[in-house]
This record gives sequence, structure tokens and C-alpha cells, in this order.
Amino acid sequence: MRAKGAMFTVLSAILSGVTPAFAKLIYAEGVNTVTLVFFRNLFAIVPLLLICLWQRCSFRMNGRQPVQLLLSGVFGQTLTLLMLYASYQYIPIATATTLHFMYPIFITLICALVFRERMTWFRLAALGAATLGVGCFVDIDGGSDMGGMSLALLSALTFAYYMVSVEKSGLNRLHPFVITFYFAIVISVAIFLYGTARGELQLSFAPQIYGKMLLFSLFTSVAALGLLQLGIRLLGAADAAILCMFEPLTSFIAGVLLLNEELSLLKAAGSVLILGAVLFMILMNRASLRKERVRNEKDQI
Repeated sequence: MRAKGAMFTVLSAILSGVTPAFAKLIYAEGVNTVTLVFFRNLFAIVPLLLICLWQRCSFRMNGRQPVQLLLSGVFGQTLTLLMLYASYQYIPIATATTLHFMYPIFITLICALVFRERMTWFRLAALGAATLGVGCFVDIDGGSDMGGMSLALLSALTFAYYMVSVEKSGLNRLHPFVITFYFAIVISVAIFLYGTARGELQLSFAPQIYGKMLLFSLFTSVAALGLLQLGIRLLGAADAAILCMFEPLTSFIAGVLLLNEELSLLKAAGSVLILGAVLFMILMNRASLRKERVRNEKDQI
């Protein structure tokens, strides 16, 4: 069962890792960021609804959950997708994905600063290593695209907000496909209003372009998510999080093979520092949780 869980999680990470290259290929067809994010979520609504009905999921929300869903959907998911997908147009996808993977570090900072959670030594070490890693992406001669890097880093920050808000509000108690279904609706409406107001939403394309965006939606919002949820169910969230590190590796390979992108030695070192820091923090958090579980079991005896 664990082998199956590992396989599902790695496949999910690979699909997610190829997504940026797929997005850039669609951009080459004349599609802009706002439009791609809109159709990615719009096309996912019906498949996600069918999956929820098949799984006999409950759609009920309690208390302030609808308000929190709206806030997390707009300021968490929508902003994250807009900024991350926009960054693909300015910097290599491996760089964008690696910088986006700073989000576990930002989660730690948010929990420490806002919720007064204890900042352990290994979290501080991971934060320091990740900060050094980000510095490796900045060229002293000004060759870095700071706009693209800023977008990728800000997407990590908004995604961290989304992750924390979902946990603290109790939205994580909803079935994963139900919450994804609700977010697809919120994001679609938010992007439609934003894109229409700014005149950036494109709605007229040749059928093959719509077909590519439909495949993109099914890959990202349905297949990758479904495989990840299966992986978490069989492996547990902590182990699945480790295997998700295949995503930035896949983005690097896809960028090189499909888009002829290059990654300098210094930026490769930065990637190792950031991803190593995140992996170290995940492993140490898992070990800490295991010790706490053993301690609680002893106290109950």
C-alpha cells in the first residue's frame, strides 16, 4: 500500500512539475495569464463536481467557513495562481517553481509571528539556508529579472497564507475534492470579474486552443490533485510532502528538454539550498511530531 502511495504522490509531483512548461507552451499560442488561470479553474468545476458526487461527499459548511472560503480563495489561491503563472513569462520555470517552494518557510514565519508558535532551532536553520538560496538567484551585475523573482516569491507568501487560513479556519475538515471544487468556483468568478474589468480576459480562441486549456485544467486541477490525495491517504501527509519535492526537479527537467532553458551553477546551488532547507524542516517536523506522539502515549499508560 505504501509503495502505491509513493507512486501516486510522485506521479502527482511530476504532473505538477510539467505544468509550468505546459503553461508557457499555451502562452506561445497568444493566451495570457489571466485567461489561462480562468479556464484552468472553469474547466475543472464539472469534473470536480462529478468526483464529489461519486465519492458521496458532503458539501455542508458551518459558521464562518463560507466567509473564510471566499477570503482564502481570493487572497490565497487566486493571487497565488496569477503571480506564479505570470512569473513563468519572466524567469525560467525551474527558478519560479523553486522560489515558490519557499512557502513552507513562510508558513513557519506566519505561525511564529501571527500565532506565536515556537520558532525551533531547526526552523531557524532552514530559514537561514533558504534565504541564502534565494540570494543565489540574484545576479550582482543586475542580470536577474527581479520582477519575475518577486512574483514567484509573493506567490509563495500568498500560498502560505492560504495553507494557514485553511487549517486555522477548519476548512481542512472538508473533503479535499469538495474544497477544491468550491475554490475552483471562487477563483473562476474572481478572475472573470478582474479580467473583465481590466480588459485582460480573452474568450475568443480556435477550438484547438480551448482543447489545450481543457487538458491543462484536467492535468493540474483534477489528475494531479486526485493522485496527491490518494498518495496522502496511503502514505500520510508528512511522507507525501517529502515526495512532492519531485515537482521542482521535474520543472527543471521540463524546462531544459521542452523550453531549452538553462540554470547556472550558482542558481543550481540556490535551488539545492532552498529545497534542502524545506526537506530538512519537513523531516525535523515529522521527527518532532513522532516524539510528541510517543510522549503522549507514555503519559496515558
